[in-house]
Amino acid sequence: MSNGMRLGRESLLTFGGIVVNAGLAFVVTWMVGRGLGATATGEFFQLTSWFMIATSVVGLGADTGLVRSLSRQRALGDERYLRPTVRVAVLPVIGFGAVVSIAVLLAAPLLGDWLGLDASGVDTLRILAIALVPGALIGVLLGGSRGLGHIATYTVVQNLFIPIARLAAVAAVVLWIGTAWAAVWGWALPLVFAAAIAGIALWRQVSAEDPHREVVDRGEIKEQRRAFWAFSLPRGGAVVLERALDWADVLLVIALLGPAAGGVYGVVTRIVQAGSMLEAAMRIVMGPRLSAAVAQGKHDEAHSLFQRVTNLLIISSWPFYIAIAVFARDLLGLFGPEFQSGTFALVILAVAMGLRNTGGALQTVLLMAGHSMSQLRNKAVQLVILVVMTIVLVPVWGINGAAVAYALGVLVDTLLAGVQVYRSLRFRTGIREIMVAAALPIVVVLGGTLIVSYVLQDASTFWRLAGLFGVLALYGAVLLYTLRRRGGPFGKAVG
Repeated sequence: MSNGMRLGRESLLTFGGIVVNAGLAFVVTWMVGRGLGATATGEFFQLTSWFMIATSVVGLGADTGLVRSLSRQRALGDERYLRPTVRVAVLPVIGFGAVVSIAVLLAAPLLGDWLGLDASGVDTLRILAIALVPGALIGVLLGGSRGLGHIATYTVVQNLFIPIARLAAVAAVVLWIGTAWAAVWGWALPLVFAAAIAGIALWRQVSAEDPHREVVDRGEIKEQRRAFWAFSLPRGGAVVLERALDWADVLLVIALLGPAAGGVYGVVTRIVQAGSMLEAAMRIVMGPRLSAAVAQGKHDEAHSLFQRVTNLLIISSWPFYIAIAVFARDLLGLFGPEFQSGTFALVILAVAMGLRNTGGALQTVLLMAGHSMSQLRNKAVQLVILVVMTIVLVPVWGINGAAVAYALGVLVDTLLAGVQVYRSLRFRTGIREIMVAAALPIVVVLGGTLIVSYVLQDASTFWRLAGLFGVLALYGAVLLYTLRRRGGPFGKAVG
């Protein structure tokens, strides 16, 4: 099977899992927002955001380090290094995570006072502390599977098992207990089981790649450890900043405007970030291939892969962002009338994220080419812009100001990454290529949603959203027809 066919099939598999994940995450967010209200939703987002940041700290960037290291070792025929590299990645994460977990358990009352939590909130902190090491290990272990080419393992565990288990657990506690703290328990506990599944899968995959367990000299292991962490630790810093970027604006809105406004803005950002999963799908498939191509000096192959993924991001993500921008008020109304105050903020973020994806998988290129330090600096700049502009704009424009601050940070980060990728690898996507890929989303989705929104402006939310789904179904049909005529799983647009 050709590389293009395999890329297409793996992208479809991963994309399908991502869609399921995004849909279930949306349902969980809807369930919390609808069942608990804006204030309790803000409390839910407050604790889960701190947990996600903490797992990023504990992960130390080892997930991306394993993707890059294992894929390079396979490409160069160095399978004997696979098992030592996995140990080099996993053991420090477990050790560091255990220290952080114990610290959180001991300091839970003090942390609870700082966050303004009641006794139930402090108990929830302890639950999250127990789930911290498994939560961090999932990404690392699945990064190893991705590096070995087992994309399906990532899809099954990350995009199917975790969201399904999470949905069932959160639904149970919202219905039977009805508190934000209980919802957090249901959200976190499936991670323990997911980590066990991911660990067993990676152990079997490594054993299959290196069945003879070739002995590696300690000096070589030491060199592998040095090289691994020289790349991974800057990436770990960037991941922490990325998680801070995902949640800092929500936390700042809660601090400046209160939990209710934070709950509304948290729902807005979760809707928009569902579209980021499309880019995540491309990163999961593209990362190991790009790393292998760079390691083997296949520059043209790597550039071609980057161009195909860029075009695929445009034709797949633009319809999503166009849809939520045009029907922002209707979508937020599903969570309750109080959430519709976030309509304009949702439009701002949808436009910004659509423009970001137009640049392609720039972050993946930087990482797989070994430029983790450049990405760390970029994310630091983005976070500074986000924090400063949020503090300045939120008192003036409310949650719309937070959206503008986030959009500015995203666009600056994309510009910096684009310049760095071009300077180091000469990768770029021209205006003509962008317009060719964007033509169908603009004509069918933007044109169709504007017409439907105008014609059904006095209709109920049900009929307006039904019209939206009709437009998206039409786009899917036209896209499939166009790509089949061009040949290949994705046609010339992404081939």
